[in-house]
Amino acid sequence: MKTPITVLQEMMMKLGQIPEYECVAQSGPQHQATFEFRCKALGESVSASARSKREAKQEAARAMLLCLSTIGHRVPPPFATEFTQPSHSNQSTGECSEGKAPTVDSRSYVALLKELCEEYKLPGVEYALVADTGPAHMRLFSVRASIGLHSRDASGTTKRQARQKAAADLYLFLRENLSRLTHDFVEEQALVRAHERAMERLVETTPAPWKPDLGQRVSEYHYGLISHTDPEKRMAARAVLSETDDIEEAAERAAAALELQTCWETLDPLHVLKLDAAPALAFSGHSRADAARAALRYLRRALRDVSPPPPAAL
Repeated sequence: MKTPITVLQEMMMKLGQIPEYECVAQSGPQHQATFEFRCKALGESVSASARSKREAKQEAARAMLLCLSTIGHRVPPPFATEFTQPSHSNQSTGECSEGKAPTVDSRSYVALLKELCEEYKLPGVEYALVADTGPAHMRLFSVRASIGLHSRDASGTTKRQARQKAAADLYLFLRENLSRLTHDFVEEQALVRAHERAMERLVETTPAPWKPDLGQRVSEYHYGLISHTDPEKRMAARAVLSETDDIEEAAERAAAALELQTCWETLDPLHVLKLDAAPALAFSGHSRADAARAALRYLRRALRDVSPPPPAAL
């Protein structure tokens, strides 16, 4: 079977181009070094890590073939993915399938990778945010998925997207190289198991639905968070607001500490952050960061130690 480098080289030659490879990082002691290679082709950029330069270069080529497959290029098997959804890549970012690009396919590779590790007694998957670049309205996150000495890096416009891509690269690498040992691993059954576990956790952790306070006065709306949350939750939210530097993350973590659901919407040209507080709240801005900043201003004011007035008699 042809190697990923050979397949990618042949594809690019047909298009009149040549893929570019670059060793961008080396970490660890000399006898146990890890090398990271970057591959660029057709305006896309991906990276991969391995214990040798040769293997890292092969894995970068493999990741590029997977990337090209997800955006609609004809990639020969086994390097093409099934169930891909063709889409145009965002050439301005220089990263694979950023902007409005699809995930690798419709299934969750984070769940599949976790199920694979549990079934074959592999170490747990570790995810780490390795880069966060770009302006507030065009953030680019890079996440590393690691199992033992094997790791894969991937980028996305959200942390969740980058995590999903890194999990996909690592999962496909393990399945291909351990195919004889994992031939009895059925992906659809693994996804069903993961879904059932997620539903069990959802049932256990989902709080009772919020009911509106029909006796609350409009003039006292600013007491809503104090009136409808426990002191422990407010203390946890204040701690988050004082420790977190990332604006969007701070708003979402503070809402989570208060057990409030958050929802992002885009009403061109505005970005809107909704909180299911009492009453329901919405904060807008020309970017997600502006909307999150407005929400943080409200939360900081509302979480001050101010006692609400006694409830009015009906």
